[in-house]
Amino acid sequence: MQKMGSITKYLAFLCGIIISLTMMFYSYSYILKSQLLEQGENILSDLMDTTAYGYDVIESLNNQNFTYCSDENLLAMRKSQFESNDIKDIGFLENGVLTCTTGIGILKTPIKGLSYDFMLDGHEFWFNHKLITFDRTVQGIVIRKDNYNLVASFQGILYEHRKFKSYELLALKGEEIIHLFGEPGIYQKKSTSSQPYFNSGLLSHSFEFCGPKGLICVAIVQKNFSEFQLAPVLLILMFISLISGVATLHAYQSIYSYIYSTKRRIKLALSFKSIKPHYQAIVELQTGKVIGCELLARFEDHIGPLYPDQFISVVGELDMSWLMTEDLILQAIDDFKDIKIINEPFYLSINVYPKDINNGNILKGVELFKNITPNLEVCFEVTEDEELHYSKVGNTLELLSKSRIKISIDDFGTGYSNLSQLKLLDIDTLKVDKSFIDEVETGSIRSTLIPNIVSIADKLGASIIAEGIENKLQVDELLKMDIKFGQGWYYTKALPLAEFKHYLINNSDYKFHQ
Repeated sequence: MQKMGSITKYLAFLCGIIISLTMMFYSYSYILKSQLLEQGENILSDLMDTTAYGYDVIESLNNQNFTYCSDENLLAMRKSQFESNDIKDIGFLENGVLTCTTGIGILKTPIKGLSYDFMLDGHEFWFNHKLITFDRTVQGIVIRKDNYNLVASFQGILYEHRKFKSYELLALKGEEIIHLFGEPGIYQKKSTSSQPYFNSGLLSHSFEFCGPKGLICVAIVQKNFSEFQLAPVLLILMFISLISGVATLHAYQSIYSYIYSTKRRIKLALSFKSIKPHYQAIVELQTGKVIGCELLARFEDHIGPLYPDQFISVVGELDMSWLMTEDLILQAIDDFKDIKIINEPFYLSINVYPKDINNGNILKGVELFKNITPNLEVCFEVTEDEELHYSKVGNTLELLSKSRIKISIDDFGTGYSNLSQLKLLDIDTLKVDKSFIDEVETGSIRSTLIPNIVSIADKLGASIIAEGIENKLQVDELLKMDIKFGQGWYYTKALPLAEFKHYLINNSDYKFHQ
């Protein structure tokens, strides 16, 4: 069985290497395709830009209405050529006969125009035309309209692409392929439109596409990894790196899973006392004045926050529930030690875990609150839970009540308690769960149970706090049901101490000693 496990691990490791190599090849292929496409588009774009500029030059010269090859005409032609790096010669034609050029001047023997390769945008085009200048032969595109033509050299147009040699620029004239520039034979007629054609091979990548109307095309080929020197050595190193990478990744994932695990983060937070209390106001529904608050635990570390439903249950699983509760209590006592009252004490409600009631840890709260300011009225909120042993905790809760600590049943109506069980406890408050409040507006069957909860509270001599209030309509309906207190986002979310103090001072008669 152990041997089988080792083989499986080896195969998984080998598959990881193969997958990594495959992904690297496809990543390289994707990047190379993007580069080839960009290169091809740039080549055609430069050619089209030069062509458009040539149109403008020819039009400008024609608009000057010269009728023969005068000095003024040659000056205008040479000025236009001087302003462009791509135009190598400009010629003037009289009745279709070339009589002068910027390179030679007035021709001793005028040259009769030849038939053009094709017409585009009202302009005649010749390819691979050779023009004799003072010192060299210029080869490129000839563009003509009316009385002027110009020669745009490929060497000038494509100068910035000179380092990129494995490409071919060509023209399509029907079925005829006219090689224009670059390396002949690269174009394989896989694309005759602007739709690019890519071919990814183990040895090379190739690419073809054509410009508008499929007249000018570009084809590019590149051997894989040819941009690297000493390719075999690099491939071997890459293979070794992949093996190391996969092994390192596995180790990293194990360490990462441990470091970033919720349990470890919670343990560290509790050891550094970094789980902080936030406070949500409890208000008198009739007046909107704050009469107290519920303490709610909030967690955030350097990794980020955890929502209560992500860490509250984990704290219980780690048997660290009282450690967290005790730390929050101590912070709350310090937060409200300077509260100043006029009439009623400030109501502070703190959630406790059922297990801490069952094991008696909650009685440690008596000692914690022994010397607190009389301006605080403390209540422990107990969630209805099947783990709560009602028949065994009555004495514990009674001892709490005798010590001024009140008892509240949280999320009442959603759990496992019943009236006979509640009578065993000395309950001061029932908190109606948000799920009931949400349906108050629609008058659903669930919301009709609220009056029954009010009746139960009356029999127990307990007050009621509605949770999760979100709008004024809910407040109005709750007041009709004789519910006097509530909390929820309609009033405020749970706030850190500084923000809560500001909210409290602005929405109650409570103050803080300076």
